[in-house]
Amino acid sequence: MARCAELVRVIKADLLEADVNKDGKVDAEELKIIMKKHSAAFTDREILHLADLFYMGKGGASVSHEDFLRGVAHIMNNSSNDAREDDVEAANATAHRRTEQHNHPLGLGTCQTEFIHGKPRGVYTPEELDVKLTHVEPKTLTDRAAYAATKVVRFGFDTVSMWNFGDITKDKVLRRVIFLETVAAIPGFVAAMVRHFKSLRTFSRDGGMLQMFLDEANNERMHLLTFIRLREASTLMRVFVLLSQTFVGAGFLVLYVISPAFCHRFVGYVEEEACHTYTMIIDAVEGAEEGTEMATWRTERAPGIARAYWRLGEEGTVLDMLYAIRADEAEHRDVNHVCSGLRDGQQNPLYNPQAEFDQMLMKYVRQVMGREAVVVEPESVNERGESSSNTNRGEKVSA
Repeated sequence: MARCAELVRVIKADLLEADVNKDGKVDAEELKIIMKKHSAAFTDREILHLADLFYMGKGGASVSHEDFLRGVAHIMNNSSNDAREDDVEAANATAHRRTEQHNHPLGLGTCQTEFIHGKPRGVYTPEELDVKLTHVEPKTLTDRAAYAATKVVRFGFDTVSMWNFGDITKDKVLRRVIFLETVAAIPGFVAAMVRHFKSLRTFSRDGGMLQMFLDEANNERMHLLTFIRLREASTLMRVFVLLSQTFVGAGFLVLYVISPAFCHRFVGYVEEEACHTYTMIIDAVEGAEEGTEMATWRTERAPGIARAYWRLGEEGTVLDMLYAIRADEAEHRDVNHVCSGLRDGQQNPLYNPQAEFDQMLMKYVRQVMGREAVVVEPESVNERGESSSNTNRGEKVSA
């Protein structure tokens, strides 16, 4: 009970200190003041993002201090019922897949999913760069058709490009990836375009999907703009790209209108193959003997556009860039496999602003209380933000 009261007192003090207009409420700007006080737990980017989520979700409105405290209690009760910190973090990692939030005191709604989705391409963590080569087994007829089509396309392109003949060389790698990235940027854009038109035609929301697919298309385009700095495209390559865009773009558009599930499953399988290909390239670079052509990519600086986009640092190498691109492809693989199973009109299961806000607010609570936090029942906070005298309202949990 003492810990419960202490948690309420500390958070209440933060709220009062940040309450610049003395209205007993907290808005997005005041939330930034609170989070900046705990800069050890938050980066500047996280603070700005958290404030944006709050502002967009509440439509610019503020919430009372009491509701904010109840929101903290709600988050902790949902996220910290387990005594082990790794279990809590595992629950938070899957929270973004929940598509509904019930009776949340800080309920942010879902309006902002229509316009604020977009992943900043910062530095990947070592765990994210350690991409696992996964495979989704085909189950339905649509899955099997998509998998068969992927294998046919892969075999045909490997044969024409002579990929499986001879050693992997720089020229062979760049010729392959430059062409493939011009095609890889098509599906995401087509998917976004179809969903955009449907949203206009049906006067309805998209569920936050088209923004995600536009980001995917632009990400693939950035791969191309990076590789083209390592080698200029020949006239013949430009002709092939023009032809492929014509046929692939038109074909994928027709297929997406007919069966989005098939298209996303197909792209998921194509991205599985991309992960395999980039793994082969990375292994070839890392395993190359010193002084050979491929070995130079271990120390050669990545193009400036790549160092900026993936934040590789001033000395970021081509090998670092390849790891980041493979991580991108793994993300596209997982996203498209998930999207293949969505029902028409379903909310984006991969982007939930409420869950993201809740997770970041949990970091604030952990920073306030150190290594231990207290679960506070919503009912244990009275109108003055103080804990009630019911000693059964709170229980200690290791955060």
